[in-house]
Amino acid sequence: MKKLIFFCLSFFVALEGVSQSCGDDGFWKIGSQFGTQRLSSNCGDFICHGFAAAYWEDGFTQGSSLNSTNPGIVNVKTQYTQSGGGPTETYFRDSPLYVQVCGQSLSNIDVVTQVYGSSPGFHSLVRDRNTIFNPKFISKYGTESPVIRHDLNSTWYELNNASKTEPDKHYVYLGKLKTEYYVPKGQIKPISLLSKPGATYSWSIIGPPGIVSFTSATNGASVSLQGDSFGTTQVKVTVSGCSGIPPKEQIITIIVPAINISGTYTTSNSTNHTLGNGNQVPSGNISTYLSMTGINNFVWERYQGNLPFWAHTNQMHFTMQSGNYVSFRIYARSSSNDTLAVRNVTYYNYGNFSLYPNPSSSIISIKSDYNGHMDLEIIPLYKSSKILEFKITADEKVDIQDLPKGDYLVRVKIGEDVVLESRLIKNE
Repeated sequence: MKKLIFFCLSFFVALEGVSQSCGDDGFWKIGSQFGTQRLSSNCGDFICHGFAAAYWEDGFTQGSSLNSTNPGIVNVKTQYTQSGGGPTETYFRDSPLYVQVCGQSLSNIDVVTQVYGSSPGFHSLVRDRNTIFNPKFISKYGTESPVIRHDLNSTWYELNNASKTEPDKHYVYLGKLKTEYYVPKGQIKPISLLSKPGATYSWSIIGPPGIVSFTSATNGASVSLQGDSFGTTQVKVTVSGCSGIPPKEQIITIIVPAINISGTYTTSNSTNHTLGNGNQVPSGNISTYLSMTGINNFVWERYQGNLPFWAHTNQMHFTMQSGNYVSFRIYARSSSNDTLAVRNVTYYNYGNFSLYPNPSSSIISIKSDYNGHMDLEIIPLYKSSKILEFKITADEKVDIQDLPKGDYLVRVKIGEDVVLESRLIKNE
């Protein structure tokens, strides 16, 4: 055993600067007789720990390709390279992005760390995520090694009769949360880690209370947070794995921005109406302009109605039709595309309303394009008598035969909106 390890060390020293050694399949025991496959054509400035971290953390450079049929160039981003001070043998133990799990099948784990005595020492390998039902693993052995796929117990070290001196340690990759999240007031935002077997999750608010609240259970990989009041707070997620192993924590900052979406709109016959949540507008062209200091990134999402519209940053234009409506969800976003505020607005037109016949001695109706229910009031103008109230639809007949002769005010409302007031002359 000592003789073998000495040989390996001597070989790695001898390979310094010999780039063609990466092509020596015989030395690296690549082939069907070993149950191994080459996945890269180059060696690259990274070792096993850097490769394993880059594999799960989206750390490959653009154009990298792990391919057993036609091996391509594989390189990692600077933070995973040897010259860039990349991960060492303690990386997976210490990183909050991973937690050690126990009692899991090989198809559930992501990284394995092994120890082969003092030399060659620690080795990290990753589960090939493309072979989950018949797990294969991938290793990189040094800066002079290609990337190789193999069975769990067929690392280059074991194929050279090296023996492990410690039990394997199994880790799962949890994912990395962003440093901060924006949660608009009154809105719900999901935040997630990866759900991994063998890991248990616990979320808590550790910053100022009252800013956000959980709207979901807090013992899963994902939670939902609601913005309750403007301000900043912190949320912590604690993930535990093997019993007796310290849990991992990630802490994030949650910001509920003090932002309200506001603006004005113009119609075909008037300008500068304050934008409300519900806006009764006439037929014709409608233009809305948002005015918010420091924000010029808006998204307009039509979620009700089918009127065509045109929107660009802080303005939106459409043509209202008689008796129609349209609803939008407006998102105010930061330069990095985080949603800072959300507002729902509706534009509606009840159409033209008219009272007929007028004068009348027996019945009246309201003519309109509006299809919903309306509240109709008949109010005496010159005599003290009871106000009559009806709930009607367009063109529905209302019997007025019992009304005394005289003048009345007919008022039609939809919700709180008065859409018609007209004088009615009641004949005998």
